[in-house]
Amino acid sequence: MSDAELQKRFEAALASREVTTIDGLQAAEVIFKQAEQEEIECAIAGGIAMHLYGYGRATEDVDLLASKPLSLPSEQKLSFGGDSHLIQVGNKAIRVDVIVRDDFFREFYEAALRDAKPIAEGKRIVAPEWMVILKYLARRSKDILDLLWMLREPGLVDRDKVLQNLNQVLGEVGAQSALRGLEHYYVEAEIMRGGDENGRQER
Repeated sequence: MSDAELQKRFEAALASREVTTIDGLQAAEVIFKQAEQEEIECAIAGGIAMHLYGYGRATEDVDLLASKPLSLPSEQKLSFGGDSHLIQVGNKAIRVDVIVRDDFFREFYEAALRDAKPIAEGKRIVAPEWMVILKYLARRSKDILDLLWMLREPGLVDRDKVLQNLNQVLGEVGAQSALRGLEHYYVEAEIMRGGDENGRQER
């Protein structure tokens, strides 16, 4: 790689808009307070949820599921339903996507929001089993990495509960069909977990 190409990478790193867990939670707090005033249900999802579950991957925004749109200024509409808001945290303007799905996957997101788990200070987070399902539905490269990390993290995901959640939305036959696709990632996660354990033993 040339010096000029390396320099571009350095400049991109310095200009990164990466959101820390603390900043992300502070931005989410603004949304949660507004949602409470408007009697709208919200739950943390996306990269900040992954941080809270222990996976420190980079994220440049905050994702929340919501039962209805908020009456806050919107930076843009989300193509799949909901709004993107800019929330000021210190000297940073953090993008918060408030997701209200209005497409084919709406029922999955509504169920994930209903089953969200309470965390500190009145906030809620999408449960690990629903995170697995939502990541599987999205299937972008970063979603697959998140999915595999969650599946190989000991004790984090109850696979029976994943099936129960699929049943809620798809019924028994549909859930079994969807599970066949997920099982590929279950196997891959087990292989990766075995490699993790072997690496620890060799140290």
